[in-house]
Amino acid sequence: MLTVSVGQNKIDSLSRLIAKETIPSEKAQLQLKRGVLFGKNEREKGFDDLESALSFFTEKKYNEGETDSYIAYGNLHFIYGEPKQAAHYDSLAIQLAEKISYKKGRAVAIGNLGREFINFGNFNKAEELIKQAIELEENSRNQDAARLAELYSRYNIIAGSQGNYLKSLSLIEKAMEFAAEINDDKQLALLYTNYAITLSRLSKFDEAVEFHFKVIRICEKMKDTTGLLRVYNNLGIAFRNGDEFDKAITYYKKSIALSKQAANHKSLGLSLVNLATVYIAKERYDGVDTLYTQGIRYFEMASDTGGIAFANHNYGNFLVITKNYTEADKRLQKAYELRKQIGAELAAASSLSVLGKSAMEQKKWKEAEEYLLAAEPIYKGKSRSNRNLKELYGYLKELYTQEGNFEKALYYQTQELDLERTLFTENEKVNALKTETAYEMEKRDMQMALQKEKQELARQQFLIIGGGVALILLLLSLSLWLRRKQLKERHQAQIVNLDQEHRLNLSKSLKSAEQEERKKIAHKLHDEAGSMLSIAILNLKQLQGDVFKTESNAEKKLDTTQKILVDISDSVRNISHTLMPVALEKYGLKAAIHDLVNAVNTSQKLKVEEILEGLDDTSSWGEDFCLTVYRILQEAMNNIIKHAQASHVVVQIVELEDSVTIYIEDNGRGMNTDAGQEGIGLKILKSNVEYLNGTIEINGDANKGTFILAELPIEKKKHKKKTV
Repeated sequence: MLTVSVGQNKIDSLSRLIAKETIPSEKAQLQLKRGVLFGKNEREKGFDDLESALSFFTEKKYNEGETDSYIAYGNLHFIYGEPKQAAHYDSLAIQLAEKISYKKGRAVAIGNLGREFINFGNFNKAEELIKQAIELEENSRNQDAARLAELYSRYNIIAGSQGNYLKSLSLIEKAMEFAAEINDDKQLALLYTNYAITLSRLSKFDEAVEFHFKVIRICEKMKDTTGLLRVYNNLGIAFRNGDEFDKAITYYKKSIALSKQAANHKSLGLSLVNLATVYIAKERYDGVDTLYTQGIRYFEMASDTGGIAFANHNYGNFLVITKNYTEADKRLQKAYELRKQIGAELAAASSLSVLGKSAMEQKKWKEAEEYLLAAEPIYKGKSRSNRNLKELYGYLKELYTQEGNFEKALYYQTQELDLERTLFTENEKVNALKTETAYEMEKRDMQMALQKEKQELARQQFLIIGGGVALILLLLSLSLWLRRKQLKERHQAQIVNLDQEHRLNLSKSLKSAEQEERKKIAHKLHDEAGSMLSIAILNLKQLQGDVFKTESNAEKKLDTTQKILVDISDSVRNISHTLMPVALEKYGLKAAIHDLVNAVNTSQKLKVEEILEGLDDTSSWGEDFCLTVYRILQEAMNNIIKHAQASHVVVQIVELEDSVTIYIEDNGRGMNTDAGQEGIGLKILKSNVEYLNGTIEINGDANKGTFILAELPIEKKKHKKKTV
């Protein structure tokens, strides 16, 4: 067994090239290639590479390199399961590429943005982008076979999701034609996976399973955990379609275990829903409700609209089976609305069909007819919807039989029988298409082998005649120059690194000094001024009762003075808490956040919904880190109260293994993105995040609220060495 993954070998190889490279622009490009290879557990290394390359290209005003950097950022965020951030960077790449007429960068970024829309479940937009990317790539002077294989594979996913399985098969086989020219295990595994899924949809279960096991071998070779959990789930689907339920359960459970290990919420949701479907097929209903609700929860955590719709549809179908019609209709209606929203028309028609079935079982004939007739034209418009349409005709036949409309019942029975004959014809089309494609691929392979043989002979002749002489001359003329240039650049790089390190240390020292000073002032105000004011108030109360008479004007003055001192005491307490929250210092970050949220909710003008995951033990975190996290939330709430005109806010703070994420969303008036200006509140917010080396995204459309998403790497306490 390999002790080092294939990905690590590539990283090591690129690291050696980077160390030897003397041309800064080439070094930056190598860093972009290496950065996207780091796994999630080495996230910081990946982003360090990309940040270094982007800084160089930006400083040198090399716009093509800057575009490539944005594309690399998009790829890394997508690999880490962050499609929203990936879409942000791909959009930046498209804008810059269009501005500088960088055709290659624009084509790649558009194709990648299509990838993100597939992930969001918006197949209409995804298809538009992928088709545009394919056209740009095919019209390029230097076609990239690997890139075209990837684009056709994504198009295959879209066609399959829309129910057009024949087109899906044609597209994936087109992708595999291009893949014949490349040697990339990772891409080959993805193509085999999509090919197997397509075969399974066409009832070619044996062939599908064969390709899934090819993918397992490739993933084990590469030590690709994400690829393995995906193929385990797909094997479960293949065995389920072949009615081998026990094998399906085994592979779904393997996928669930790996998904939990990798914290892949989308795969976890999919495997849980699929596992529930198998238990239903085996008529084992205990625990199925839990599997569906957990699956929906994980899809929601992944922000996967298509997955949420898929889970609700299957849950609704199960509830119809168990006669829980009220909840079933609620789930199915939600699935239909979400599928319609993302453009998954065939899936939306499927939800309508099951809604019709539910209405029939409840003897709501009018509702059933409306649902079923609404689904019929959608099915008719799809080339591979005959199985679903046949089932729909069966429902309509039963509906009109129950209503006593035998003329319509006979019509739909005839349509149902006609479709049964059509299904046999379509299977023959599939087999013919596969045979033809296999022949074309074999012919293409033979032509490519002959061409490669000719090219190899020509290359060897060229190397024998001129290669040796050219190499010797090059080494003699450039050896000294390269050595001197390398020493100079290394010296300059050391100076830059020292300067950056000095600035960072200075910034942290100033911030630390500021927080210490705040703490001292807070304690002074709270302990000294506060206590003295309290004593003064007490003395005034005693004087009021002992010295002055009822009619005396002095009593009124004393009463006024007492009220002023109370106000001053309250102000001192508020200033003290603002400078250094008492709850944070005494009870920790989680308690301080609770206090802040409760204080806002007490006003009854703004409802704050609080979701905290983790944060139970922050004793090992730096005090500076905890305070800055609190300040970020405090500043965000201040901005919402002052400017947003919101009535509801969601605050979600999640502790991960090495970082904390803060998500804040309000339903206020949003932001004016055209103004191009930031208020002091947003600048303070971004400054606090930047101080912790974190990332922040702030967005919001007019009258649609605003969301803030920040991710902060956890800073641990530094233990001081004891001196003897």
